[in-house]
Amino acid sequence: MRLTRLLILLTPLLSAAFAQSALELEVLARTNQLRLAHGLGALLWDDLAYKAALGHAQDMLARGYFSHDTPEGRTPGQRMAAAGVTEVVVGENLAFYEGYPDAEVPKKAVQDWMNSPGHRANLLKGDFTHLGVALVRQGRKVVVVQNFVGRPFDPLLKRSPAQAQRTLLWLSGQAPGTLGIFLERQLFAQVGPRLDLSLELPPGSKLEYGFNDGRGWFSVPEGRGGGWQARLEVTETPGVTLRLALPSGQYALSVGAEPRLWRRIVGPQTLELTLPGTLQFLWVGRLQGQRIDYTHRIPLR
Repeated sequence: MRLTRLLILLTPLLSAAFAQSALELEVLARTNQLRLAHGLGALLWDDLAYKAALGHAQDMLARGYFSHDTPEGRTPGQRMAAAGVTEVVVGENLAFYEGYPDAEVPKKAVQDWMNSPGHRANLLKGDFTHLGVALVRQGRKVVVVQNFVGRPFDPLLKRSPAQAQRTLLWLSGQAPGTLGIFLERQLFAQVGPRLDLSLELPPGSKLEYGFNDGRGWFSVPEGRGGGWQARLEVTETPGVTLRLALPSGQYALSVGAEPRLWRRIVGPQTLELTLPGTLQFLWVGRLQGQRIDYTHRIPLR
């Protein structure tokens, strides 16, 4: 008896050498044949995506489950980030077979994915540029994992540990309305009117305040417009120095577990930033009018 199962996931989200088998490279080759036939660019092999795919394939067989999320709830995006993938746009195709010989699996997996609308969308997604494929057997069972990565450019030139400034903004009191925290003329956060909180800011940023009157923001000096107070606390903490290269275009830099807009950058430009690990992530995104399409999430720890 032969058994087939498929599963797909698409997530809108430095390389070490890993060995690939001929069967895994055949899945890549067959995927690229289909992409080229549909006028799309070929995908490049990515060691970090492969590392994440291999770990997930081995874990599913070892623990007897078949899912994009692990029993603990770890998602494909989280697994790829843990493997070192910094790109935000990632996707995953899964296939499970029982009773098929190895030689039949690459062709069957790609054919089955192409016959499934969701899997086909991943195979033929123009935003994807890189791929890692793991094909792992345990007895009669075979699992195939495709991890897709969308890498329009690679901004990270250098990463090194460093001491960094941690900047906390403490706010207290009562503001007359919503208080806007602006960094480099960009709205970083909205708080209030009751103020009893702290915000971590990127070091060295130009800080301004504003109130919203319902029609827009107007600038106010610190402490004006009500009984509220602000205080900055700067300490030294472990962090990283990042050297980034941005190609031509308009970009946004944001920080935090979820992105808070920090700066707008016009490329081409090379930047060197020293940021504390407590900010968690530096986000790089392309500006499309007022919309930001985030392409990279770079860990700061």
